[in-house]
Amino acid sequence: MNLEWGTIVKSINWTFVFNLVNFVLLVWLLKRLLYRRALAWLDARREREEQRITAAKELETKAQALLKESEERLARANRRAQEILSAAEAQAQELLRQARAEARHQAQVIIREAEEAAGRAKQEALAELKRAYAELVILGASQVLAREVRPEDHHRLLAELTERIDARLLS
Repeated sequence: MNLEWGTIVKSINWTFVFNLVNFVLLVWLLKRLLYRRALAWLDARREREEQRITAAKELETKAQALLKESEERLARANRRAQEILSAAEAQAQELLRQARAEARHQAQVIIREAEEAAGRAKQEALAELKRAYAELVILGASQVLAREVRPEDHHRLLAELTERIDARLLS
């Protein structure tokens, strides 16, 4: 097989070679002009997305921390509210106990005062009754004796009679 250059050149498909050269030139131009910029743009975009994802993760972490802190504050507030309620209930019970004790004391004072007043009224009534009784006795005795008793005698006899009556009533 003896192929000469001329026949080789004639047998080559020049359209194919031309298309191949165009393709290589196109790839080189695209690589040189477009791919670098496109790849740079894609890299920058990927970086921005990674930064956004990182920032979102940080925000999520912060949000979870804030949520946990809020829950802890709420729990503390609930505990504090329970403590306040317990203290208020205890204070109310103590006030109620004190009010009951004061009411009992006042009732005892009122009863004691009433008993004392009743005792004084009884003593006054007894004293009045003794005086009236003594006067009746003296009046009766004076009529029996048919003589008038002088006021001094009257008072002396009244005192003696009162003492005797007191002695009888007290014994």
